[in-house]
Amino acid sequence: MKRRDIMLGAAALAMAIGVATPAMAETEFRLAHFSPTSDPNHVTATAFAERVAEATNGEYTVKIFPSAQLGGEVDAVEGLLLGTIDITMPSAAVIANWVPEMNVLNMPFIFRDWDHYTETMHGDLLDEMIEIAAEDNIRVLGALTSGARHIMTREPLESFEDLRGRKIRTVQNPVHVATFNAFGANATAIAYTEVYSSLQTGVVDGGDAANTNYFTEKFYEVAPNWAQVSWLFYSNFIIMREDEFQQLPEETQEALQQIGREIGQDHFMRYRQSDEEKLSELVAEGVNVTEPERAPFQEAAKSVHEEFLKSDKERELLQMIMDQ
Repeated sequence: MKRRDIMLGAAALAMAIGVATPAMAETEFRLAHFSPTSDPNHVTATAFAERVAEATNGEYTVKIFPSAQLGGEVDAVEGLLLGTIDITMPSAAVIANWVPEMNVLNMPFIFRDWDHYTETMHGDLLDEMIEIAAEDNIRVLGALTSGARHIMTREPLESFEDLRGRKIRTVQNPVHVATFNAFGANATAIAYTEVYSSLQTGVVDGGDAANTNYFTEKFYEVAPNWAQVSWLFYSNFIIMREDEFQQLPEETQEALQQIGREIGQDHFMRYRQSDEEKLSELVAEGVNVTEPERAPFQEAAKSVHEEFLKSDKERELLQMIMDQ
């Protein structure tokens, strides 16, 4: 049985218990995301909503629920597949729990720099991800980013060796857990909404983030040491449920796909600029910024590629990225 058939079965069950399904969908899409309204993710969500209303002459509108009002990333994807949420903006790390091929984007150190990352994510790779995710009843509308990931800690991190034995929070994804274990840390998967309190109370000694959300979420208040490692360029996607997407008029489908792609391209530029600006603001806030040598991290990361990229399709996607 194909994975998509399983998801369609879940949709049928949702109908049986009275949860909204495509046939019952209204013209107002419920969009859930997990960032504060000061974050570029919210700016992008707002722009998406405005463009959808404009392109459909108000026939379709988007109501935004920011700041994890409808739950964390895993909750949002589950809600999307059940029909309680229409659109969300989760990370590839979380989507990979339903679309395993997404794990290629969680592999450490596969993108050389921002230019390589941007060109790759908005090229043929995006078309591949749209086709792959559709098999799992997920429609990818556009590619987003949450920036280059660095390491925040309660105590200074000057070198690779300094990470050994520290409890580090990771995203709820086995690749992220394995990566920080390979770095010598004691990795612990914790929901994003619990990161600040976990750092504040010492449940964990550190975590990872981009310059932007490290600043906007004020993680520096509880983890004031900021090691610039760029171990991952963190990818997100605008998604909705595939069977709901397919029941929309063709012109609406085309509008959503075009808007999603264009908004994604704008978002990449906005987030890159934000990451650069926020680093200066973090320094002004007195954050201790360090630059550990990256080579030991890169060497340790090789084992993660070998452990997780098993299928021919996953290896093909990795090669597509590396050859870009």
